[in-house]
Amino acid sequence: MSILAVPISLAFDENGLLQNDIYTKLLMDKLEINQGMIVENIVAQMLQTAGHQLYFYSKASNDSNERMEIDFLIRKNKTTSRHNISPIEVKSGMRYTTTSLNKLIKKFSPYLSTPYIIHSGDLSIEEPICYLPYYMVPLL
Repeated sequence: MSILAVPISLAFDENGLLQNDIYTKLLMDKLEINQGMIVENIVAQMLQTAGHQLYFYSKASNDSNERMEIDFLIRKNKTTSRHNISPIEVKSGMRYTTTSLNKLIKKFSPYLSTPYIIHSGDLSIEEPICYLPYYMVPLL
């Protein structure tokens, strides 16, 4: 079984699709997938393999200024003058927004360590956010 087959199978199992249907659609390039979900699962696996316990943050609200969802919160081993909790947002496309992360930083900045966006682009730092390419996730 290929590495890709496991997340695909797990991702579509809840929809009642048969494995043969999934693989046929995958081979014929007809599989409609949520790439973000798959990339988040891959990043979760890399973080967990690196020894992190994974948490997430979600706040539902009728007020759009209060509503936010953060993919992962990890606890860094090194404690600095700030707290050691780093929020992580995973982005699968080239164009994306950072609305939830920006809201979280604004609201909880004194309690956070480095916020990260994991994406397909290059390494960059735009204070206070560190943008990491996927392959650097195990270094967190």
